[in-house]
Amino acid sequence: MSRLVKVIVAVVLAGVVGGVGFWAGRVALVPPSNPLAEVGPLTYTVADGQVGKSLSFVVQATWELSPVGRNGGAGVVTSMPVGIGDVVSAGDVLYSVDLRPVVVAEGVVPAFRDLSVGMVGPDVAQVQGLLTSLGFFDGDERGVFDAVTAAAVKGWQESLGVEADGVVRAGDVVFVPELPVRVAFSDVLAVGARVSGGEQVVLAVPADPMFVIPLSVEQRSLVPLSAQVKVTFAEGVWDAVVVEATESPLMNQLSLVLRGADGGPVCGDVCARWVSLTSRTDFRAQVVVIPDTTGPVVPVSAIGTDAANRPFVTLTDGTQVPVTVVASSQGTAVVDGIDVGTVVVLPYGEVGSG
Repeated sequence: MSRLVKVIVAVVLAGVVGGVGFWAGRVALVPPSNPLAEVGPLTYTVADGQVGKSLSFVVQATWELSPVGRNGGAGVVTSMPVGIGDVVSAGDVLYSVDLRPVVVAEGVVPAFRDLSVGMVGPDVAQVQGLLTSLGFFDGDERGVFDAVTAAAVKGWQESLGVEADGVVRAGDVVFVPELPVRVAFSDVLAVGARVSGGEQVVLAVPADPMFVIPLSVEQRSLVPLSAQVKVTFAEGVWDAVVVEATESPLMNQLSLVLRGADGGPVCGDVCARWVSLTSRTDFRAQVVVIPDTTGPVVPVSAIGTDAANRPFVTLTDGTQVPVTVVASSQGTAVVDGIDVGTVVVLPYGEVGSG
């Protein structure tokens, strides 16, 4: 190839390269098109749906037993005819020590001495009250242990099958503040156990157990007062409601107290069957944070607010329609003010159903 031809080829190639470079530069300077602008705004067709939210917790159920009676005798416990949770009345035999029955009676003064003719005091009046309720005494319950009282005691002792000597021993009676009462017993009282006197043995069982949901500090804001609760047990569900929040500063813990939805016990009339009288019983529960609500449902992101902070949705023609948010959870909301089937505009980036 001659030198002249080489020069001509070089000039042509330079022109081609320059043209390509110029075109590439022009293309690079043109901004990319917005595909969303080309397809228009995304939309959502309002549908009929449901919004709600529940949280799972453990509910702790316990009977808050209170000590009400002390043992006054010494010896070995030989029988316990009353079971845990039984209701007892004046004169019922609670247990026996060395085969001698111990009965329950109403009174605030504990049995602390043997009682016989000539003795005076409120404990004597309490024994007279017991004898009156059992039909053995019809005298004046003035706290004086007289011959009439001694005769009544002997009749009572004969009914129990013990020696009728007219003397009420300190271990013969356990006084409790009120009767009748449902009872449980402390661990020290068991057949074969030895007692020496003075032990707290009789515990009063309240009308119904306490149901609480323990919460940590981080969980305090999750459950509102008056929240509905569904407590699950083996045969179904109990409806309950949060009625109170109690705080334990030392444990840095909050406990939500539950009652039945009707204001009664959470477990109704079957509490003794499902809640242990001697230990804590745990149940699973669903706490309704947002009650199930049905109606027209829209994404929360489709709801805007005007200058007065009033919510609205935007239609495809740009019209802003005021709405009322009835309930919302997990990015969706039930609203009033629009009908099912209405098409609303979503912000870019949302996935619409229309």
